[in-house]
Amino acid sequence: MNSLNKEEINLPIRLAIVLPCFNENESIELTASELTSLITEMTHEGVLKKNSFILFVDDGSTDKTWPIIVRLHRDSHAIKGLKLSRNFGHQAALLAGLNAVTNECDAAISLDADLQQDPSAIKKFLCEFRKGSDIVLGVRNDRKTDGWLKKQTASGFYMLMKTMGVNIIPDHADYRLLSKRALEALSLFPEPNNFLRATCLLLGYRKSTVNFDVRERKIGQSKYTVSKMIRLALHGITSFSIVPLRIVTLIGFLIFFGSMFMLLYALWKVLFFGDTVPGWASTIAPIYFIGGIQLICLGVVSEYIGQIYTTVKNRPRWICEDKLD
Repeated sequence: MNSLNKEEINLPIRLAIVLPCFNENESIELTASELTSLITEMTHEGVLKKNSFILFVDDGSTDKTWPIIVRLHRDSHAIKGLKLSRNFGHQAALLAGLNAVTNECDAAISLDADLQQDPSAIKKFLCEFRKGSDIVLGVRNDRKTDGWLKKQTASGFYMLMKTMGVNIIPDHADYRLLSKRALEALSLFPEPNNFLRATCLLLGYRKSTVNFDVRERKIGQSKYTVSKMIRLALHGITSFSIVPLRIVTLIGFLIFFGSMFMLLYALWKVLFFGDTVPGWASTIAPIYFIGGIQLICLGVVSEYIGQIYTTVKNRPRWICEDKLD
C-alpha cells in the first residue's frame, strides 16, 4: 500500500505533472492546453483535486520558453514554473521539478514537454497508483515513430545497460508516476549525475508498469540527440555498475598470461632451434596492441575517477533562478 490509506484510496488526489523543457517555445502552449484540459476532465470525474497543477521546468532555454510559461501562469492557476539559471541537463531539470513538488502533491507524473508520450495514459497511471503502487513506469508499446538510427541507438542503449548489470526496464524513459513517499525517498539520493531510470528502481516500494503509445511530434525537433544518449549511458553505467572495472581487470590478466606464453614460446625457439630472427612486425605489433589496451583501460578507469571527482566537489545539482507558484 502506498502513502494513501484505505479511507483515502477512492478520494480525489492532488497531482503534479512535471515537464522539463529546453527550447520548447514552439510546442509549450499546445502542451499546456492539452494537459490543462486533461486535468479539468479528471477533476470533473472526481479523480483529481481542483488544486492539481502542471510544473514546467525551464532548463536554461535560450528561446522564448520562459516568457511563455510566465504568461501561461498568469492565465491559469493550474500552471506553475521553475526556471534554472542555466542548462543543467534533462535529468537535473527533472529532478529539480520533482524536488519542488514533493511537499505539494500526493503523486507526481513526469513526461516530456513535446507530449510525444501519450498523456491519455495518465489515467492508467492513476489507476495503478490507487491499486497501491508507489512507482508506476511508462513503457512504450513500439518504436514506429522513430527513425532507423534512433531505433538502433535506443536498442543498443538498453542492451548495453543490461550487459553492464544496470537494472533498467527496456523502453522506459522518464514517463513515470511517483507517490509522495517515493518522492521523499528519491530526495535522499545525492548523486550529481543521477540516472533516474535506474534510481527509481532502487527505492524498494511497490511498482507496476503501464504501456503507452508514442505519438508523432507535431511541432519542433527532438532535443535528445545521440550524443546526449551516449552521455546518459555513460552516467548510467558508471553510477550503477562496476562491470567495466572488472572487464579491465580481466583484460589485464589475459594480456599477462598471453605475454607469459609468448615469452616461453620465444625461449623455447631460442633454446631448441636457435633460428629465430628478430623482426620489425613481431616487435612493433605487441607494443601497439598492449599500448592500445592500456589506453582503453585508462579511459574506463578515468570515467569512474571523473564520477568521484564530480561527487566530492559537492556542487549544486541545479540552481533555481525564478519560480512561479
